[in-house]
Amino acid sequence: MSTKDIVIVIDSLQNRIQKYPQLGNKKDKFYNLLENIKNEYKKLEVPDNLLEVYNSLVKKGKELNNKFSATANAKEVKDQVEYYIRYLNAALGDLRNEVGWVNVYQRWFLFTSILFLVLSPQWFGFVLPALFFVPIFLGSRGLKARSVNGFYMSLSVAPIGFMTGTVWAKNGLYVMGNMATAIANNMTQTGRSQGFATALTVVPPILGVILVISSIVMAYKGYKAKHLFV
Repeated sequence: MSTKDIVIVIDSLQNRIQKYPQLGNKKDKFYNLLENIKNEYKKLEVPDNLLEVYNSLVKKGKELNNKFSATANAKEVKDQVEYYIRYLNAALGDLRNEVGWVNVYQRWFLFTSILFLVLSPQWFGFVLPALFFVPIFLGSRGLKARSVNGFYMSLSVAPIGFMTGTVWAKNGLYVMGNMATAIANNMTQTGRSQGFATALTVVPPILGVILVISSIVMAYKGYKAKHLFV
């Protein structure tokens, strides 16, 4: 099925935007974003399994076109246009079969979150991981729903994970030059065997390096998938 219906809807929306002074300096931005999106839709065909998504997209666009009036709340119209543009982009990703990028990002997010929760208490106590438990939980739920708010909440794990991993990596550099001392200190503090103390000395810095890498990869995968969230 061709995408001519959504192209017509976007054309109509662009005309409405041009004639709606209440949008102020957002007019040109919205128009240009819609122009780029429209050109991408012209290149595509709608597969049968995505007809419901496509029809919903057309319906919401027609409803939005009817919201432009002199008595309408300009802020509400602006917010609805921004939402519809995100919806157009997300549906465009569906038509391009890019939805798998969301699953890839979600796996990196969960992996990074687990490493952060495991490694952060040693340096920052339990307050920091406790503070991030809610963003991690809400971010996980939001990613499943492809919510843009959940997506941005999940992204907060990347910088804090990078910071935590960096601290452990620096500790690893110290351990490499003072292995015997570090193992002896851990034996004294834990009262456990040398093998356990050695593992406690070596493993966390290695996981810290992995956390640094996973935080970077997670941020990159998030950047690639950001247009798939509404």
